[in-house]
Amino acid sequence: MKPRSQNKMKACFLVIAMLSLACNLLNRYPELTAMPPLFPKASVQPEILHYENELVAFDYPAGTRIFAAGEFFYNYPYENNLGGDLVVGLADPGWIIWNYGTFLESSIGVYRHTLPSGSSLEEVMQNAYTATFTGETVPEEVPEQSGMVTIDNLSAVQKTYRLASESLWYTLQDIWIEKDSSILRLSLWKQPNQEDFQAIADLFLSSLDIKDDLSLNSEEPTPSFTASPTPYPPALLKHFENDLVSFDYPQELVNFQPGDPLSVCFPDFQLGGELVVGMGDPKFLGRDQYYRSIRIYRLSMPAGSNFESIFIESYLPIEEKYIPDPGVLKLPDRIDIAGWTAIQKTYRITSGEPTYELRDIWIPKGDQVFILSIWTEYTNPEDFSLFQSGADAFLNSLVLK
Repeated sequence: MKPRSQNKMKACFLVIAMLSLACNLLNRYPELTAMPPLFPKASVQPEILHYENELVAFDYPAGTRIFAAGEFFYNYPYENNLGGDLVVGLADPGWIIWNYGTFLESSIGVYRHTLPSGSSLEEVMQNAYTATFTGETVPEEVPEQSGMVTIDNLSAVQKTYRLASESLWYTLQDIWIEKDSSILRLSLWKQPNQEDFQAIADLFLSSLDIKDDLSLNSEEPTPSFTASPTPYPPALLKHFENDLVSFDYPQELVNFQPGDPLSVCFPDFQLGGELVVGMGDPKFLGRDQYYRSIRIYRLSMPAGSNFESIFIESYLPIEEKYIPDPGVLKLPDRIDIAGWTAIQKTYRITSGEPTYELRDIWIPKGDQVFILSIWTEYTNPEDFSLFQSGADAFLNSLVLK
């Protein structure tokens, strides 16, 4: 035990000696206390870029992503969409929820709303919020950040509120501006953990220039669908077969079976029958739901019923949630599929900001009906046409056994 005690004492003396030497050095050479870090933190500010279209102009930091009208720009919390047409949006890449595709946890967007004749800004605002939160809890408003403000020398109404989603509280700030019988809404939506948001928002607001004569810039209608000029490339198709059906389908789609965890599709209603097989696009997967899918259902017709009544009654529940309109697909009502005469129904449903183009094909076969549902969130004409081309390849190859 004695040698071990001696070793401890030697170690203590050594530590004391080293501390004493360090103190002497610092007293003798005080500049050692102010040595700069080996790798100083970069202080280079990002380059400031300028954006301009026919309605607005503003500055933004390099690296920030710009979203033009017609592009993906889906805010999160996604259920809180106030309508209007996107004029332009911007977001730092770090604000994108990558595992949900292109949903943006924080974003800055400019939207254009219609001001009906005889209506007012306050009425348009009220209608937007009422439609969004009907049957839901009204968000907590932040009074000290709401009220009249001035943007680009124009009087505007600012409404700031907090909305909980999962474990986070989001701050949502909407600034409503009336000019030239038109309404612009600036939406600054912030997730609490994104510290760079305010600097980008301040730059955007301080540099924002709202153009004159907004009334002269009419809103553009949704582009009409035009079929892809060439068929979907056969080399990009995969094959599926079971005891009921066989077909080819685009290779980027993921196959799912009845009962699979990821077999739920949006819009959230079902026409009837049991799922035979489905395909979903993983780029359009969010909240465990596919927003672009192709599915086959099989429905047994009850005794005493007929195909026409089942077809009509299947669409009645849709109107309880949505208001379908014709949409951009203009396709024949009757077509031949897999050697059978089928009824085809095309329509659009709007849920929040996105619109969904839906295409249902009903194939009566004896005492059964096969229902093909080809549903997709609308993106842009080129991407939409490519998806429909892939759906046509699926239909042209389909065999009902």
